[in-house]
Amino acid sequence: MRTIEINWSYPMDINSILEDARMSDIGIYYITRDFGGKISDLYIGRTTYSYKSRLEEHWWRWIDSYRGKKYVRLGTIVRSKNVQEKDLKQLIVDAEATLIYCCRNQLLYNTMCTKSCHTSQRLRILNKGWRGNLPKEVYIPDDEWTYD
Repeated sequence: MRTIEINWSYPMDINSILEDARMSDIGIYYITRDFGGKISDLYIGRTTYSYKSRLEEHWWRWIDSYRGKKYVRLGTIVRSKNVQEKDLKQLIVDAEATLIYCCRNQLLYNTMCTKSCHTSQRLRILNKGWRGNLPKEVYIPDDEWTYD
């Protein structure tokens, strides 16, 4: 099983995140909300083109239907220098699928990868930094893998 590490940023207000210097980067993101002092996990997503363009899509489609203050954490896959761009993009895709499947019971908005996760996307993920409600380590046990 491949192991990767994701370094999560401090949670940033969704209304000001587009001003962050990392908006042209690619990676995983994690949207939460604070409503009445209770933190809820809304969504885990990915982008292989830019955080800015992907987050703008969410803003207009569904994010306002959730009350409370919304926050975004940006997840950077820690990688060695010899990982090529196409390999990084595949790691991002696989990391999103694994995270969603492992956290499916706590995510309010995700619908894809909640019932199964293909074996080719099998990762052991170490979550570092400001990971919020995400476990320190996630992986799918062998008896839960599907072969679709």
